[in-house]
Amino acid sequence: MNKVGYFYDDSILPVVGNDPFCNRESSGQCKLVTGCEVYQSNEHKLVVVQQRSPFAKGKRDQFVTKLVAWIKQHQFSQVVHLTSSYAHERLDYQMIGAQQRYLITPKMETKVGELLKEHPEWKRLENRNISPASTQLGNTSQSSTPGCLYIPGGGIAKMLYENCVTEDVPLLVVLTFCSEGDNIPDAIRLTSYLNEWLNVIDLKGTSTAPDSGQVQTPTDWKIPTSWRLTFGSSFDQTIYH
Repeated sequence: MNKVGYFYDDSILPVVGNDPFCNRESSGQCKLVTGCEVYQSNEHKLVVVQQRSPFAKGKRDQFVTKLVAWIKQHQFSQVVHLTSSYAHERLDYQMIGAQQRYLITPKMETKVGELLKEHPEWKRLENRNISPASTQLGNTSQSSTPGCLYIPGGGIAKMLYENCVTEDVPLLVVLTFCSEGDNIPDAIRLTSYLNEWLNVIDLKGTSTAPDSGQVQTPTDWKIPTSWRLTFGSSFDQTIYH
């Protein structure tokens, strides 16, 4: 994918750094990166917005409003938002089976609703009563489930979803339950889960476990070189000699 632009707005905290996708072969073409950038693939007709820095305090509403306006202006046929939710907030029932969930707007459901039903491993996010003692799940249908939408640790996911429902934007929110720490396996599983539906990349040897509904982690993904330094660079072991 090629970088084609960036978001410049006071709702995103400013940051600048080295190109996280740079490697030895492309070192002569590396550029600086900023807090929120836009990438495009003409081959796959795909546009990706990657946010790297957090929001300024009290500016989330502003960003979501502008993002939805930008989506409508460019008339994207469908929008997918990838995020996560705190694993420790799961209900007992959610600890079993696939750890991915989705939310879908009515406009998007008219486009891909029937297709998603063909993938039994895809589960709609269950509504719940926000109470420390609540462990009950009702019907998994968004329209009839008691309680409310609850995505702790999901960033702007809930706000974006509700805004897209109001603005009649075709949006699919895909999330995975995860914990603090090394989230590289979670990122790969979430991307593979999405690719099971979109088929953007033909991953050889990728399969879905029929008993658990979990997507098996493929080895064909190109891992960003920056992930090697997720926990910092290596240390000089001679300092302990």
